[in-house]
Amino acid sequence: MNSNLDAVLLQSDLDCLFKWCTVNKLHLNIEKCSILSYTRKSQPLNHVYKINDLVSSRSDSVTNLGIIFDSKLDFSQHINSMVSKVYRRLGILKRKTREFSCEIALKVLYYAHVRSSLEYCSIIWDPNYRNKIEIIERIQNNFLRYLLYKKNGIYLQDISSSCLRDMFNSLNPDPPQTAPFDRDRSQAVLGT
Repeated sequence: MNSNLDAVLLQSDLDCLFKWCTVNKLHLNIEKCSILSYTRKSQPLNHVYKINDLVSSRSDSVTNLGIIFDSKLDFSQHINSMVSKVYRRLGILKRKTREFSCEIALKVLYYAHVRSSLEYCSIIWDPNYRNKIEIIERIQNNFLRYLLYKKNGIYLQDISSSCLRDMFNSLNPDPPQTAPFDRDRSQAVLGT
């Protein structure tokens, strides 16, 4: 948005979209619609947009298909939310598998319930900052230490990530071929 004319054109497009939805008998839930602006300007142009004469609310973040988009597009909110959810799942997995002795079964459960959440839409929110990558690596290393404990009966706190991954990869089944964070950062992925 460079001028008020751009805002007027966007409002015109919103009006056309609402008319198209009405003609095609598509219900648009206006209460769920919100405005999220992406800009580097210190003084952004904030125009009031309406859909069917109802003012749309302005928001700092929007969740779409499980991904939290924020106005900075750094995905910190999404990563923090995902990490919290994944730690809960990992905790449940560890509590419910205390009696398990088969490492392969544990690995399959990990892929199904924990890693799948880590990989969901990772091509969109792929972290760029080392601290976010380390947060995700901690989750993976936490499980690897648990797996090592289940295998050898010893819980090692100070073992390197590469040693943990080598041990993890020696188990079958083979890891999935797609993995998050694989752009020149394969050290952040289990199984690669």
